[in-house]
Amino acid sequence: MSAEDNQIVTDIAKKVGTAMITTRQAGGKLVSRPMTGQRVEFDGSAWFFVSRSADMVAEIARDSQVNVGYAGSGSWLSLSGAASVVDDAAKKKALWNEFVEAWFPGGPEDADVVLLKVDADSAEYWTSPGGKPRALFEMAKARVTGSAPDPGDNKSVDL
Repeated sequence: MSAEDNQIVTDIAKKVGTAMITTRQAGGKLVSRPMTGQRVEFDGSAWFFVSRSADMVAEIARDSQVNVGYAGSGSWLSLSGAASVVDDAAKKKALWNEFVEAWFPGGPEDADVVLLKVDADSAEYWTSPGGKPRALFEMAKARVTGSAPDPGDNKSVDL
């Protein structure tokens, strides 16, 4: 992935913040849950705090393949990769913040608090200069002129 692509992926993930993580339940059904990503530079991995007892943790133990979707105002990002549960006291402390504390008042030392690390192997992003107003304008223009709307930039990258 180029430095420019990496910056776009990082910017979208930081700006949007909340992602939908899709896992596979025991019966094969896909399920997505909202999770707040930790706002760090994207190095191929995305980090989330999760409860060790969460259903998601058991699902990842059975099938580590996940999708992480971010949808913001004029930018979207899809990461595909393998998830793992990380119980690293130093990493938890390094990523800890006030927002996480609201969900886990026991602090990073709480035995139920673990990290979910998603090692992405591919990403696809869409950016629309001008955000949602521009996207709406492009759709309206397309209806009037009969031309295709300009959705902005779309790119798939292997990581």
